[in-house]
Amino acid sequence: MKLISFLLLLTIANPIFSEETGRLDREQLDFRYTYLGLSFIGANNADNGLAINSSMRLPGPLYLKFERRGDGIDFERKIVDKTTDSLRLGAHAGIGDILNNISAGGVDLSVENSFEIYGELGVKSWSVENEDFNFDENEYEAHFVSGIHFGDSNDWEGKIFLDISSEAEPIINDDIVCLEVDCPTIYEISDDQNRRFGFEAVYNRGKYTAFTIGASTNSLYNSTIFEVGFRINL
Repeated sequence: MKLISFLLLLTIANPIFSEETGRLDREQLDFRYTYLGLSFIGANNADNGLAINSSMRLPGPLYLKFERRGDGIDFERKIVDKTTDSLRLGAHAGIGDILNNISAGGVDLSVENSFEIYGELGVKSWSVENEDFNFDENEYEAHFVSGIHFGDSNDWEGKIFLDISSEAEPIINDDIVCLEVDCPTIYEISDDQNRRFGFEAVYNRGKYTAFTIGASTNSLYNSTIFEVGFRINL
């Protein structure tokens, strides 16, 4: 069903693609890779928060991306403060540029750049803390994001992505042997792998300003996350 929806979306979007510059004097796939943004985070079973995200274009198809997210986790009817930092090196390329370099049986392919494919690899640092539960943990984990980027850089553009990393999740340790009558509860941090599948839409209001809206599913906390933000393109 997800694949069918994706193909339908591309079918609708393809007729509006153009090689000419548009309202903001950009080519269709001239997406911004240098920006600074701020987003409001909301979830159906977690505390609200904020995210700061930035990106810097590097030579060629490369770019560097940094993000800090601060929100809360509902655990044992308490709010656990969580901060997540991620730094990733990304690369992007048009689907036509990729396929046109492939020859099968001596037959050259000729495909237009109707969307881009991108991948980002880096490191994620998360920390969780709560005085009532007496823990303050910090870990570093590998972080990978991949997806497709489509639309018109002069107007609306969108991303469909898969985000994979290990993240913090408070758990209760029931394996501790205690000989006292009133045994303390021991809290630990589980670094189970988290998969986020999501969508982000960007409306380029002007050459230097854009509004963002997105949603993603969180496999670790079994939640749906919504984000609304503002971005300054540099």
